[in-house]
Amino acid sequence: MKSIVKILLFFIFTPIILSCSGYGKKLEFNNTEVYYTKEVFKEEAQKLGKFLVRSEFADGKEKSVQLTKNKETNHYIFRMVTNPEAAKNKAYEILFKAVAIQISDSVFNKAPVDFHVCNNTFKTLKELPFKTTTNDN
Repeated sequence: MKSIVKILLFFIFTPIILSCSGYGKKLEFNNTEVYYTKEVFKEEAQKLGKFLVRSEFADGKEKSVQLTKNKETNHYIFRMVTNPEAAKNKAYEILFKAVAIQISDSVFNKAPVDFHVCNNTFKTLKELPFKTTTNDN
């Protein structure tokens, strides 16, 4: 009987433990996971998720992003999981900067949005600070 209880407890608590990732709370929009940290409100993450659907970023393919905020600079930080090669590619860098500008304009009323290219555990591979145009150096 004890072993049955242990097995039941394992199956009940394992998903709970696994869902407590350190990435923040999770919302899902068209198969895109939007994690958000305590530095931002749920409503801000929902607004971002709706934008990702409208812009067709959230296109049904599995993707993961995270929204947080830097308390020192007051910049939002949009963190996106991608492959390591994208962090080194100049063409992708231009695209990522453009995405940050779109998010700033369309979601956060022109508030600055830094873009972090991340690996699959949200470790930052490259930081792209907010600039108002993609041509700024």
